Amino acid sequence: MGRMPRFRGPRLPLLLFLLGLAACRGSPPYPVIPEGENPARWAQAVARFEERDREAPPPPGGVVFVGSSSIVLWRSLTQDMAPLPVIQRGFGGSRLFDAIYYADRLVSVHDPSVVVVFSGTNDIRRTSAKTAVEVRDLFRRLTRRMRRDDPKLTICYISITPTQARANRIPVVRQANRLIRADCQRDDRMEFIDAASPLMDSKGEPDPRWFMKDGLHLNADGYAVWTRCIRPVVLRCYREATGVDLGPVGCPGPVPPLAVTEG
Repeated sequence: MGRMPRFRGPRLPLLLFLLGLAACRGSPPYPVIPEGENPARWAQAVARFEERDREAPPPPGGVVFVGSSSIVLWRSLTQDMAPLPVIQRGFGGSRLFDAIYYADRLVSVHDPSVVVVFSGTNDIRRTSAKTAVEVRDLFRRLTRRMRRDDPKLTICYISITPTQARANRIPVVRQANRLIRADCQRDDRMEFIDAASPLMDSKGEPDPRWFMKDGLHLNADGYAVWTRCIRPVVLRCYREATGVDLGPVGCPGPVPPLAVTEG
């Protein structure tokens, strides 16, 4: 008898991706994949989230944090956002289209009261090089996708962070933030959270105090700054969406002093 065929490394993500598609036939159809996008590479990560949810289903009505590596690496997210019922759904290196593609399985499935998005930074890096308008348009698509089942869903968008590691892309980052902020200001159920300005120094450049040595990801102090910016907004949005008052919107524990920026 011949040997049974073995699945080699590169085939496993594709297999999981196809299994995920089969399992979700009853779900709304997946969006058409544009050239240059590859959501299949996140099939394993999404499958792990779903397995975790089957073992310990989160209660509906929580606060879903979805996005790229800055959500993944936020190890203290649950503690920093307490007592908010947080569901952490970050998958590192992902782009806005990846969030769009998997929105039904990562976000809508939890029937959230509030969704907090940090995505777009990987759309602007050199290898992707999308324009600010393209990033804004992807954010609009993500918003529409997440609101199909709940048109009144509250969405908070954390500003894209300018970083020293991608200094040549900072002008695009800032333009994308301005465009997305303008969209959020036109919608009563959307919030643009400027968590980028406090991470800049007095000259308006990324302050290395808040970043890891890679000049890209936040360190523990950087996440403390994020907490100061993000937690009060999300607490308020949760209270408005659910009618549940979880107490003062101040941040738990000490946080480092912020740099003073102009403009």
